[in-house]
Amino acid sequence: MAELKQILDELTGIAGQDRLKTDPALTARYAVDGVVPKAVVFPKDTRMVAAVVRCACRGNLAVVPWGSGTKMAMGNPPERLDLVVCLARMNHMLDVDTANLTITVEAGVKFRDVQARLATEEDRCYLPLEDLKTEAGEFVCSDRSHSGCFLPLDPPFSEKATIGGIVATNSSGPKRLLYGLPRDMLLGVRFVTPKGEIIGAGGKTVKNVSGYDISKLMIGSLGSLGILCEMTLRLLPLPEKMETLVFTFDSFSDASDFAGAVLSTKLLPAAVEVANGALLHAMDFRGPSDFNPGPYVAFLAVEAFDEAVTRMRKELQVMARHFKSRGQALVEEDKHGLFWLTLGEIQSAALEKSPRLVALQLGYPLSAWKGLFEFADKTLSQHGLDYTLLCHSGSGVILINILQDGSGEQALTEAVGSLIAESRKAGGNLVVQRAPTDLKGALPVWGEPGSDLALMKRIRVEVDPANLMNPGRHALGL
Repeated sequence: MAELKQILDELTGIAGQDRLKTDPALTARYAVDGVVPKAVVFPKDTRMVAAVVRCACRGNLAVVPWGSGTKMAMGNPPERLDLVVCLARMNHMLDVDTANLTITVEAGVKFRDVQARLATEEDRCYLPLEDLKTEAGEFVCSDRSHSGCFLPLDPPFSEKATIGGIVATNSSGPKRLLYGLPRDMLLGVRFVTPKGEIIGAGGKTVKNVSGYDISKLMIGSLGSLGILCEMTLRLLPLPEKMETLVFTFDSFSDASDFAGAVLSTKLLPAAVEVANGALLHAMDFRGPSDFNPGPYVAFLAVEAFDEAVTRMRKELQVMARHFKSRGQALVEEDKHGLFWLTLGEIQSAALEKSPRLVALQLGYPLSAWKGLFEFADKTLSQHGLDYTLLCHSGSGVILINILQDGSGEQALTEAVGSLIAESRKAGGNLVVQRAPTDLKGALPVWGEPGSDLALMKRIRVEVDPANLMNPGRHALGL
């Protein structure tokens, strides 16, 4: 105890009393799967993070990084937890370079704040003018509602999630179909290793690395290889027009055939989603007065120039009728953004309804999506579970939220076992994104280990030989 007090005193000297908290009422709010840290520190910059980690390393303290907490239900319960390093106060946008379509931010910056900041940047079409004071309206882009640019990601929990958390968990959403994954946006990082060293990799240009790209190694590392502190990301100009098309169907075969037909065309929708009717109900989506929801639904996002959006909308509406769509709705502009925001918050909404929510993610080869969706739908229904199904049909991901009150946990574990077996048979895997702590021991939190596990172990041992950074939370206790 005396040794711990000495380390905490040293941490107080590094961070200051206002940044190191040991009050049990506060530390309890930073518990991970019921494990409460002894202290929480709120560093102000990367150098302070490094000093804190070096001190923790000397004291053999187990460290867990924390952003806003939206992804802390992922992974195994920690083997031990002494110190939470919360990056909430590292929330500065260090360099907003819209001219070159890059942004550099600290890890604690919230995703929503980045998007709000970027959307206000005017993207003027400057022409050679003798005097800007005489600038006429015709020399400036007239559509000011679409000035600016954006970070082309749509992760879940986007209202609260931080950029550091999004990168550390490789979090993405439906629009990865068009825009890609966090690895496609990340140009450079600065992070603190488990030994307290500051490492920088990459930069503001796309071709900025020779040899191994260390910045990509940090994506999805869940804080097990170090603490992400700063990131440089690629931006895109805001689309001129954005719309969402919602189609409902009486059968999964009609919905899936429609989605498959869309993906086989030369059209470029931002997202093509197929879901069960329960998900549409959970979103509380109303649609027009003549909208007739069905047991299966397809959501499509189209984001491009005005003419391209109009063309895609017309062609998609014709295709949907061909595949026996029973109803359709059009969501435009501001309501388009709200629609996808609501979809991204579906797990949060389910958690409020069912505190013992179990959230699963199935990954698999693209060709297997129809068979796995049908299998999941049938299996969960046969086990009498209350669930929503959402498939990123062009990306090889199915998201499942199982709402349960604890009375049907044997049926749940049996269903999950069947799902992982079917996913593995198709060449994929299953990950438990969220589950009650007491249930995690009965569930395959990280699915079945693959051939890459040996390499992951070697990297972890090399980077963190003392096993102090997020110990035990990654695959098979890494």
